[in-house]
Amino acid sequence: MKFTNEYVSTVSVLLCIVLAEAYIGNPLITSVLVLIGGALCIYSKYKSKQVIENLEAEAKSVKDGMSEASHVISNLGKAGERNFEILDKDTELCRAILNVDTDMKMFNEAEHKRNWGIEGLAKFSELLRSHEKNIRELSEDIITNLVRYVSANQGGLFVHQKEDEDEYLKLTACYAYDKVRIRDKRIEIGQGQIGQCYLEKETVCLLDVPQGYVSITSGLGEATPENVILVPLKLNEKIYGVIELASFEIFSDYKIKFLEQLAENIASVFASMRNNEKTSHLLEEAQVLTTELQSREEEMRQNVEQLSATQDEMQRKQSELDGIVGAINNAMGVVELNTEGEIIYSNGIISNVLGYSEEEMKSLSYEDLIGYNDGDGVLLKKIQNVQLEASHYKAKSRTGQSKWLTISFSPIKDYMGGTRKILALTRDITARKLQEIEFEKLSLVADNTNNAVIISDKNGCIEYVNKGFTEMTGYSEKEVYGKKPGDFLQGEDTNKETVKRVREALARKESVYEEILNYTKSGESYWISMAINPVFNDEGQLQRYISIQADITETKMRAVDYSSKLEAISKSNAIVEFDLEGNILEVNDNFLEIFGYERNELVGQHHSLLVSEKERGSSGYIDFWKDLRKGEVFNDEFLRIKKDGDHVWLKGIYNPIFDYTGRPYKVIKFVTDITHQKILKFEKRKQEVELENQMEAINKTIASAEFDLEGYLKRSNEIFDGITGIELTATSKIHYSDIIPPNELLKPQTELMWNNLKEGKFFSGEFKLKDPKGKELWLVGTFNPINDIDGNPYKVMMYAQFTTQEKEKQKELNGVVGAMKNTTPIIELHPDGTYKNGNNLFMDFFGYNRIELRRKPFADFLSDHSPKVIRDVLTELKKKPFVEVELEYVNSDGETKVFKSTFSSIFDLEEKLSKIVVIMIERVVVSKPNHHERF
Repeated sequence: MKFTNEYVSTVSVLLCIVLAEAYIGNPLITSVLVLIGGALCIYSKYKSKQVIENLEAEAKSVKDGMSEASHVISNLGKAGERNFEILDKDTELCRAILNVDTDMKMFNEAEHKRNWGIEGLAKFSELLRSHEKNIRELSEDIITNLVRYVSANQGGLFVHQKEDEDEYLKLTACYAYDKVRIRDKRIEIGQGQIGQCYLEKETVCLLDVPQGYVSITSGLGEATPENVILVPLKLNEKIYGVIELASFEIFSDYKIKFLEQLAENIASVFASMRNNEKTSHLLEEAQVLTTELQSREEEMRQNVEQLSATQDEMQRKQSELDGIVGAINNAMGVVELNTEGEIIYSNGIISNVLGYSEEEMKSLSYEDLIGYNDGDGVLLKKIQNVQLEASHYKAKSRTGQSKWLTISFSPIKDYMGGTRKILALTRDITARKLQEIEFEKLSLVADNTNNAVIISDKNGCIEYVNKGFTEMTGYSEKEVYGKKPGDFLQGEDTNKETVKRVREALARKESVYEEILNYTKSGESYWISMAINPVFNDEGQLQRYISIQADITETKMRAVDYSSKLEAISKSNAIVEFDLEGNILEVNDNFLEIFGYERNELVGQHHSLLVSEKERGSSGYIDFWKDLRKGEVFNDEFLRIKKDGDHVWLKGIYNPIFDYTGRPYKVIKFVTDITHQKILKFEKRKQEVELENQMEAINKTIASAEFDLEGYLKRSNEIFDGITGIELTATSKIHYSDIIPPNELLKPQTELMWNNLKEGKFFSGEFKLKDPKGKELWLVGTFNPINDIDGNPYKVMMYAQFTTQEKEKQKELNGVVGAMKNTTPIIELHPDGTYKNGNNLFMDFFGYNRIELRRKPFADFLSDHSPKVIRDVLTELKKKPFVEVELEYVNSDGETKVFKSTFSSIFDLEEKLSKIVVIMIERVVVSKPNHHERF
């Protein structure tokens, strides 16, 4: 049988068709068979006739291997090893089958990777959509599922944080070996691979991981991973964090792509969460602001309601302030300076201290008060801005005397906060300062003398001893503190009469000059020359004793000349020696210091140099020296003249000194300077006279009354009696409760006031009394406790001015103002013509709330809204106190009315325009009656 080419081709195709129908359920095998059939057709065309003849034999072979080929074809594209040995790999069919297998594997692998990525994104999208957690909890869920899904070994999620100007990456979740790890880690921007990944905004894949960069720990030990990948959480070029994953296997490209897509989804969720947080925060702030606005509106309403009460309170406080200023002006030196430091006002106290008239004080400046040149004005700059506490300054009086002042400077501010002037309050502390200087000198002497110095309190108990005392007696200061010197220094051989004289003199608070035998700590006796001087305060009260003791043991034992004893005593007294004619023989340093002379200026001069010219020529002065020459002793106070012409008062003794025959041959004078005590007595008397004059002036100008601490009236002046109608007699007994209205008596303040007065507390203000007919009397004044010498109150003085008429006028005026406010619209304007305040009638007509009216221009209330009206009014108000004009107004509803408007200027205490009051009286249009109209 012969086969043609067409026959062979036909048979081949038919065979392929038959086989294809057999495997029609498998499209892949069908396709391969069709391909084989086509190949056979082609093959049949080009084979030689001899080969075609063998087709029949080969067909059988093909048929036999077809079943085996069908098994191979059915496993094409599947994973794992396949049995291709049955195929002849050199044939086209085998190569075609192998190629198809390769393509099928690639297709299946790509399909698997695509499905893996889609499923992963869907899984994490569901996780991100369903979250109701904060960023930390969400981060833990993300990193836990992500490490598992990509088959990594460990991972971490770093979230961008910003606090003020500080930006960094914070580890919010960490997961490894199926456990969430708790870590607190902070990565700075730009620090390490994670910080660089944040800056570069690109995925970083580390294949060559440095040793120690990250290690994975398990039960078998630690190991460095093969691959670390860093993926930024990027959305619209903004980075919200970084994911870090580590694995022992290399991350495939499709996993990296999946991580980048997932990172963008996570960044979107983080962005949304942060926006939600910001929105929530803004809503909370808005609620707070709304609440605060409502509170401020309520506070503003309350402030407006309290404004009237505040103005009344300010008037009352102004009255109190006037009283306080008056009290300060009467008790302290008051000086007012301009901002250049020049004196513009001073009261009599400071002018008297410095010896200038009040008009002459205006030519001085603050430098004259502080006593030195301020140079660059350092002190002036301070007192222009801040209040300085009281400090001590050494000024010069008009006569050149040193005056110590304590001065406090206070800047007085204007309403803009600028310094308008400077107030200086002064006190004269010259006497106290001189005492301090004197005490410092005594302390210096005590520290540098070998004599014993003892300072004791007014009871004689030791407060201080110097080094000379401890060396002289052997006692330390600690051993004698709080003890009386006589208790441990005197012994059995101490003269009892001397001790008695010392005690009697001290009891009389007099100075003591004695020689006495004392004993040291070891029991050795020694003689001392002792001078004890009492020290008094400004009120003449004894404060302490100062005793100076000189060791005169050797002098006593050798019976040396009396001059040795005189030298010891001269260290604490002023001493001068005269001959019997009155010529000065010798003076000590204390005497020279008191009179201001040098030694050579006095020695050889007559005593008359030290007395006034009037005394010098008197018969008493001549008799004085006659009696001294007779040996008489003079112990008194003496007025003498210093070198500079000032007077000095001395207290002491002129003691004639006798020779061995009992005849006087010279006179020694022991004195102490008591000028300060004399001045104090003079000043005290001067103050008493001034106080008496002030009290007389007070009694002529204001009402005064004296009560005892129980409230009974003891004394009153004519003004008080005339106004109250009270007639106080020796037998009358009028209590404070008898002269106040019953309703005031029931108030607890009345009893509280008297209880506080008994405790010495001062009261000032406005009080209400009644006359015998029951009429109310108003007065403004003070109730002042008066203390005795021990500081305890023993009576109460009332000083007041009756203000009944002013009170009635004020009440009447308040009634008129209240009636006006209730009958006509009233508006208050700022000096620039904008709205400041208005009454209820004004608010009702115009229909605005107070917030809308704040600083509203006056022109907005007019129907034509012309600003020229208020400008013309302000111009006219500069010429006259008020302006009247008819104006047409429009309210918020568009309704218009014509009001006769009266503009009045209101000025403050500095005569500056503070506001403009507008009283609006509606113009009533009266139409003419129609005589033809019938009713």
